[in-house]
Amino acid sequence: METALTSPFELGIAAMVIGLSGAMAPGPFLTVTITRTLQHGRVSALLMLVGHALLEATLLVGFAFGLQSFLSRPAVSTVLALVGGAFLLWMSGDLLLGAVRGTINADLDVSAQEAPAPSSRFGPILQGALVSLSNPYWTLWWVTIGVTLAAQGLSMGPIGVGAFFIGHQLADFAWYGFVIAAVHGGRHLLSDRVYRTIIGLCALFLLYLAVRFLVAGVTGL
Repeated sequence: METALTSPFELGIAAMVIGLSGAMAPGPFLTVTITRTLQHGRVSALLMLVGHALLEATLLVGFAFGLQSFLSRPAVSTVLALVGGAFLLWMSGDLLLGAVRGTINADLDVSAQEAPAPSSRFGPILQGALVSLSNPYWTLWWVTIGVTLAAQGLSMGPIGVGAFFIGHQLADFAWYGFVIAAVHGGRHLLSDRVYRTIIGLCALFLLYLAVRFLVAGVTGL
């Protein structure tokens, strides 16, 4: 491969820069990270990144055994879009109902709330993996850009794979760590009304994404 990166260090830098461009794009993971930070605090939101990283580590192992050829099949892409859209539809509806009914508030002590926050139905690690998996664009990124970089890492051996994975995860933790810190730092300025408005807007954005994914799954676009 003439354009292959020549060293694990170079691959790690490339993975970090390219991964950062993907992480900074608006999407369901960013939205859910914001809502989880508001509802449960920084540690819970950071644990979502652990779930995200574990899912990607599993995917990387799968690539070593040819998983990318399976994921790139049109039928599989359709199923992923439909299942992902359905999951986001459920999550957005749950959050929106909580915001409208007032069953969630700006108190980050979940035990003090009248009803469990919607996102508490999944632990943060599991939710991080599920939200990532529900996004067909995440799968598309991995079967195109991701698999190209992963293949170069695999060609370098364990060190190359490690460099690619670490570089990619550094991008995610850097961006989302910044987002979590920014949201957490301003949470004391939120009234319950403003808080529920933000959660409601996040829910509407998730609903928009859910519809897009479902339409893409049905039409193949």
